Amino acid sequence: MKKYYLLLFAAALLTSCSDTTEQTETTDQTASAALTTSNTSTPKPPQTIAGTPTTIKGTIKGLVEGTKIFFDKKTLDATDVVGSTKIDGNGNFELTTGIQSPGTYRVRLGARPVYMLLKGGEEITLNATMEGRNIADYELTGGLYPEEMAAWASDLDNAKIKKYIETTTEDKPLLHLYLVEKLDLVGNMKAYKKVLASLLKSYPELLYTKQFNSKVSSMDTKLKSMPVAVGVEAPEINLPNPDGKNMSLAALKGDVVLLDFWASWCRPCRAANPHVVEMYKKYSKKGFNIFNVSFDGLDDKRLAAYQNDANLIEQAMEMERSKWKQAIKQDKLTWKNHVSQLRSWSSPIAKTYGVNSIPKTFLIDRKGIIRYQNLRGQALENAVKILLAEK
Repeated sequence: MKKYYLLLFAAALLTSCSDTTEQTETTDQTASAALTTSNTSTPKPPQTIAGTPTTIKGTIKGLVEGTKIFFDKKTLDATDVVGSTKIDGNGNFELTTGIQSPGTYRVRLGARPVYMLLKGGEEITLNATMEGRNIADYELTGGLYPEEMAAWASDLDNAKIKKYIETTTEDKPLLHLYLVEKLDLVGNMKAYKKVLASLLKSYPELLYTKQFNSKVSSMDTKLKSMPVAVGVEAPEINLPNPDGKNMSLAALKGDVVLLDFWASWCRPCRAANPHVVEMYKKYSKKGFNIFNVSFDGLDDKRLAAYQNDANLIEQAMEMERSKWKQAIKQDKLTWKNHVSQLRSWSSPIAKTYGVNSIPKTFLIDRKGIIRYQNLRGQALENAVKILLAEK
């Protein structure tokens, strides 16, 4: 029995020593691995660029070291930040980012951005000199149509943009898109439609094209559903003058035309006439004309009061015509385009133009498109000068 217990004790002692040795070795290996890990830095994963890599770099004089520069993409109604970087102590900067779709992009420097047109994959160089938050001068190389972009940057005149887009035969959809969005959509539907057709041809799957299409189409539908509105062609008016001769509004295409609905009995209309007369004297030789539609005469209610008595109706109509002619003479409305059906508010033309109160005016451009409504005084004269400058 004693030998049996001695043998059990020896076996237990050996087992215990064996376990302790393995544990010690394992612990030493773990500590060594932990030490190795703590002394070795984990490599950073490479930067992921979404889209086609594009580099924008250059030198900006006049900004302090560390100034942040932003790179944005223009969306339909706003801008999205694509990337940013900081300039170094020498004014140098470099930004590599991704272009996911062709379009209008910009680098923001102080109070003014520098615009460029990109497809992706370009190397852009921008060198600029700043005076405070304003750009004194800059030079941009790379991107699409750099010469045209530089020229337009110094002369973004709306009349020139409109003429260029409507007359150019060049196919530069991104340039034309950048320019047309400087114009009012309602008043320049023809230009917008032309640019849209170019975008649909060149970039039919582009999200911006689809959004632009929706915007233009929706406005076009809205304008067509209205009897008259800014941006649509003025409906024809062909009515008799005081002497019975018909005068046509469409015949005045080529002139800037003030279409003025009035009446001899309308005091606000008469009060506005002196300024209109002065404007006609100042601008008629430059292509400004006036087309007056009078709401003198008998409406349906007054006409019914004469119980179809032809003689009484004729006498009443002649009296209304006389009041109309007298007002033209008294107010010195010397232009020849005066028309009326002598049916007052029952005149069909009132419904066509949505006239339910007077005075009411429409200012029409040289192409017969309504551009402004209900302007008076200096606002009217300013608008006339703008439209006369358009060729």
